[in-house]
Amino acid sequence: MDKYKRLVSNTALFAVSTFSSKLLSYVLTSYHTRMVITDDYGTMDLIISLGNFLIPLVSLGISNAIIRFGLQKGVNKRELYTNGLLSVFTGFFILAAAWPLISMIPYVKSTVGNAWIWLLLFVLMSCLRTLNCQFVRAREMVRLYAVDGILCTLTNLLFNILFLSGFHLGATGIILAMICSDSCSAIFLFFVSRIWKYLKPPRVNFRLWKQMLTYSVPLISASMFWWVTSTSDKIFISAMIGTDANGLFAASYKLPTILTIVATLFTEAWQISAFTDGTKRGRAAFFSRVFGVYQSLMFMAGAGIIWLCKPGMSGFVGKSHVAGWVFIPLLTMATLFNSFDNFLNSIYMLEKRSDLSLVTMGAGAAMNLVLNAACIPLWGVQGAALATFLSYFFVFLLRIINTHGIVPMRVPVLHMMVNMAILILETLLMLLDIPGWPVMTTLLVALILALNFKSLWDTVCKLLRR
Repeated sequence: MDKYKRLVSNTALFAVSTFSSKLLSYVLTSYHTRMVITDDYGTMDLIISLGNFLIPLVSLGISNAIIRFGLQKGVNKRELYTNGLLSVFTGFFILAAAWPLISMIPYVKSTVGNAWIWLLLFVLMSCLRTLNCQFVRAREMVRLYAVDGILCTLTNLLFNILFLSGFHLGATGIILAMICSDSCSAIFLFFVSRIWKYLKPPRVNFRLWKQMLTYSVPLISASMFWWVTSTSDKIFISAMIGTDANGLFAASYKLPTILTIVATLFTEAWQISAFTDGTKRGRAAFFSRVFGVYQSLMFMAGAGIIWLCKPGMSGFVGKSHVAGWVFIPLLTMATLFNSFDNFLNSIYMLEKRSDLSLVTMGAGAAMNLVLNAACIPLWGVQGAALATFLSYFFVFLLRIINTHGIVPMRVPVLHMMVNMAILILETLLMLLDIPGWPVMTTLLVALILALNFKSLWDTVCKLLRR
């Protein structure tokens, strides 16, 4: 299959799965903010953030190796999955054994409290589901992956209704719903895709396992640094301002993640094409053309989210969270550049340069900590949003520079600068409440659509003709 046709086909399939799950997350955000008080919502968000920090540690980052080595010709799938499963359970048993010590850490003790058993179950089931999902993707069972995404969305919705409206479990019910939904997904994929066949007889290829860990372990630190960049704002806000403010910040972050819908569905399909399609000689042109389309699409989506953030927030969350609309423009720009960072990270994954992923993300995390400490005392929650944006932008600059020597991809720098200037102007008009800002921001959105749509449409037409 032509590599462009393959990319479009896989993107469409992943879109089905991703849009359903992300659409649910927006519906649930509105539901959660109405069913759970702001303080409990902020605490729950911190527990889930802590769980997301522990997931790559427990799994030893092995899910990254599953997709990378699984798409590589000549790798024994049985040995690959067995090594992945062994990594997950080894990491989890270490976590469980060390938990009495971990729970003594002041932040963990104050955040988790008596919910530690739910946190551990959340981590384990999330690791198992991710392992099975990545293994299905590595076998290029794209349709099954999409179906699982839809089913996981439905079960998550049903469990949320059961635990919040039925049993009135509050914030605990949100975590329990995620645990049950991940469990159903892991079991579904295990049996429907016949993963159990890859455990008969169980074999451990220690040479392959060493190669997988050599690749994945640096990505553990990269994931931790990503967690620092995305979560340190919440910790700083909770410590300096309070969990009420963090609940407001967490709710306002949900709307910009519409960009994550676009980015995720594309990235998941893009990884398969990047790892399996094309020759090394034509790789730069392939990456350049795809990134040109990708950044145009993301800037158009970003401009629309900023434009609609004030009315959108009113219908999206409970009344106590509406004031969070003022944080959305900067968080949207942060999410935008985080998406670009992830695209460039595929170059590291392609060439198995996980060390560069670690270094660049580490630099961004360090910058984020410094900026949070400096900006939050000056501008409160808005300072945290600014710190996040600047950190992701910094990582983008680093990756643009050091990926050029790996894949000399052409980046439309001037085009991106013009797009970014329009987003900044749109943001300033709204935040400063300039008279007539609704009309002016509408014109700016029309301008950014005009600047990006033609090149995007021309490329799409070429792909469809293929």
